Amino acid sequence: MPRLKINDVELEAPAGALVLDLCREQGIDIPHYCYHPALSPVATCRMCLVELKGQPKLATSCTTTVPPAPRDNPEAVVMEVLTNSPAVADARASVMDFLLMNHPLDCPICDQAGECKLQDYSYAYGSGDSKMVEPKRRYRYEDLGAKIVIDKNRCIHCTRCVRFTKEVTGTYELTVAQRGSHLEVTTYSGKSLDGNPWAGNVVDLCPVGALTSRDFRFNKRVWYLKPVPSISRYSATASPVWLDVDQNRVWRIRPRPLPGHPETFFLHDEERYAYHSYNLDPSRRLEGPRLKGERASFDRIREALEGAGPVAVVGQGTFGNESAERLGSLATEESWRFGTGDKHYPILLPKHQLSADGIFNRRGFSERGFRFGLLEILQGLLEAGTVKGLVILHDEAFSSGRESERLLGLVGRAAFSLVLECLPSELGRAATATVPITTCAEESDAVTNHQGEIRRYERALQPPMGICTVAQVVNELKGVPVPA
Repeated sequence: MPRLKINDVELEAPAGALVLDLCREQGIDIPHYCYHPALSPVATCRMCLVELKGQPKLATSCTTTVPPAPRDNPEAVVMEVLTNSPAVADARASVMDFLLMNHPLDCPICDQAGECKLQDYSYAYGSGDSKMVEPKRRYRYEDLGAKIVIDKNRCIHCTRCVRFTKEVTGTYELTVAQRGSHLEVTTYSGKSLDGNPWAGNVVDLCPVGALTSRDFRFNKRVWYLKPVPSISRYSATASPVWLDVDQNRVWRIRPRPLPGHPETFFLHDEERYAYHSYNLDPSRRLEGPRLKGERASFDRIREALEGAGPVAVVGQGTFGNESAERLGSLATEESWRFGTGDKHYPILLPKHQLSADGIFNRRGFSERGFRFGLLEILQGLLEAGTVKGLVILHDEAFSSGRESERLLGLVGRAAFSLVLECLPSELGRAATATVPITTCAEESDAVTNHQGEIRRYERALQPPMGICTVAQVVNELKGVPVPA
């Protein structure tokens, strides 16, 4: 591989590698606005300038690639890069002057304050004063629809959002109009972002506060939020996400990109706005275990389950691997583990949606002995009296009406039925007993997605008193007390 030097440190890199990426791998911070690993490089912001020895002008590191090694001297250093020279520092300060020239001083009311690259880079690389004495430029207000708010006065014209609608979604809502000091990001005539199911990603892409979310706008200051690594339950691939939490509430969901997985850079809007489903109203949830409609202890439910006879279990593949493992241990026979869930998502972006199967942990459950699509076998076992007891782990949001009807029929045929669920449902009301369980945001576990990758998630919220994880419920049902 070609050899090069970055700040006098020699390393090897493949030909064609971007200098900016190599610097970041070496732990060298290269400021940038327009560059994004999932979008084409355009070198419009000019913040990533570096010095290349032997060249008269500075170069943009987001478009400068490593040349191949010469055939006659493969051990030669093909490039020497300086990221901290006086010329580079002076250029970055000058670029910051231009970017801040017309930028409004509305940080106190801007949603981006606290995670704004303009603030960070101004502090780290700016000159500390301004030569601008003329009135700042002002743009007219423009409505982008119900999901996204645009403030063009803050825009630094990095064009990330424009390239996203062009290169990723292919919907072309946004474009760059006018020239010079009148340059602006705007929509094509008659276009709105409302029809784009991936529109929320432009908020993540915007490095300043020009594009903000109506859903999150003015709701919370970001420095109060604690990001917790989790997964999206409304994704066929269990997309890695950040749950931003404060006061035991999820305020927003953001993508959590994984190295080598370009599909993890972006979230479908259904996933992004699903955080509302984690902030459950305590009054809607069961306060504790119930047996025949009345409050009951775990001891009574355990006695009823043990007295029913042979037990089969049904697990929905939208819960964690530990939940599947523990639930499976309740089945009298290993072959009496059945899987459910039939939610699907239309594939709109094949590069970023690797599967249409919305039961994202189907593989994790299958690896633990759960068999999907065989509920008719369980029905036969119940009708023959071979199976007497039935335990179902269920979330009705991931079952169609047809599957829910079939599960109701199975509950009606069982001598004793127990449903574990996060929210009360018709299935739980029809069962002999119900036990409330924690949501995905209230527990730590892992899933195995359709590609066989382990995706872990951590507890972001504290569950209400008396509501346990599936593992804790199973321990109680097996006579192992839950630790205080």
